[in-house]
Amino acid sequence: MNIRLKHIIKRLGKIAIALMLVLTGFVFIINSVLSAAQYEQGDNPLNKIQASPQYKDGKFTNPLPWDESPSFGMFKKYIFGKEQRSPKDILPQSQIDLNLLESTDSSYLKVTNAGHSSLLIHMDGYRILTDPVYEAKITPVGPTRFNKEVPIDPTELKDIDVVVISHNHYDHLNKYSIKMIHKEVARFVVPLGVGAQLEKWGVSREKITELDWWDSYEYDDKLTITSTPSQHFSGRGLTDRNKTLWASYVITTLDHNIYFSGDSGYFDGFKTIGEKYGPFDIAFMECGAYNKAWTYVHMFPEETVQASLDLKAHFVWPIHWGTFNLAFHDWFDPMKRVTLAADAKGVRLLTPIFGQVVEYPGRMQTEKWWDPYLPELNPEPSAGSTPQLETP
Repeated sequence: MNIRLKHIIKRLGKIAIALMLVLTGFVFIINSVLSAAQYEQGDNPLNKIQASPQYKDGKFTNPLPWDESPSFGMFKKYIFGKEQRSPKDILPQSQIDLNLLESTDSSYLKVTNAGHSSLLIHMDGYRILTDPVYEAKITPVGPTRFNKEVPIDPTELKDIDVVVISHNHYDHLNKYSIKMIHKEVARFVVPLGVGAQLEKWGVSREKITELDWWDSYEYDDKLTITSTPSQHFSGRGLTDRNKTLWASYVITTLDHNIYFSGDSGYFDGFKTIGEKYGPFDIAFMECGAYNKAWTYVHMFPEETVQASLDLKAHFVWPIHWGTFNLAFHDWFDPMKRVTLAADAKGVRLLTPIFGQVVEYPGRMQTEKWWDPYLPELNPEPSAGSTPQLETP
């Protein structure tokens, strides 16, 4: 009788979890649909969208075809998977000191990461943000930051020259963050179609530049931002799948050249970008949220390394990991795998903790700081100094 009762209780528990997921999904869908925005017939940006070589049959397309819908197997793995998808301890991070990003030198490159893909780049006097997400929870029912605390107070951000958005997914385009900073931003550079969402949140159309792949925006005679292809998808709800474009970016000044991958699966476009715009001082490369089921839209760590070689990057900074639980792998798996692959192929990685400022050229952080937090080791985190690597 006790065994049967335990079986019934266990089964009811699984049903309760399934119902909770369904309810969560409905809430997410409602939130997503209400948050999505598109241009109406007659709007000038719509004309550019319809003229894009990437736009076919009312949607944007990838270089490699992909259309994977969630399966029952995915939901089952989400509920019953054994991976350690979130760290058990608070991970090390530094509160971002904006003063450390400034320099009296007219030729410098300083960068820090507020988590995931939210870079703060100070480059030859320009202040540039990528995919600013400064909120602990990216949707009402979505994942929460591992550390809960965000290492930047967005009200401190002033006189931002450019905000670059890679695509409109919730972990890259955040309503709270845009509303907090947009008055301090001179220019938003976004993929085709994303401008409508920004306008809905109060950003003036005059401040928005929408780019197709291979389009360039010249901020002035010293700073150029070029939209380059990526292998991904877009959408904030069920009704707007691939209605807006996704992109990676080449950001160039007179003295520096960097690459920001956004989200992408591995494809031969990296070689094309490297041949056309490389080499790069630093390539900020997606390295996280991968799975065999969506290999066309997210790279495995070994592919991140290969893409960096294709791009001819001097240094590689893995991003898109260690912040949110967005996949079925262990939270630390991206860095375990990418460091092994990089060592095998002679690729130089930059691995600062979140909020730590890196200066190029100069001494740059390469510490495997996540090692003490791995389950098989689990010693007390050491307070030793950060190993440094000299740039050539």
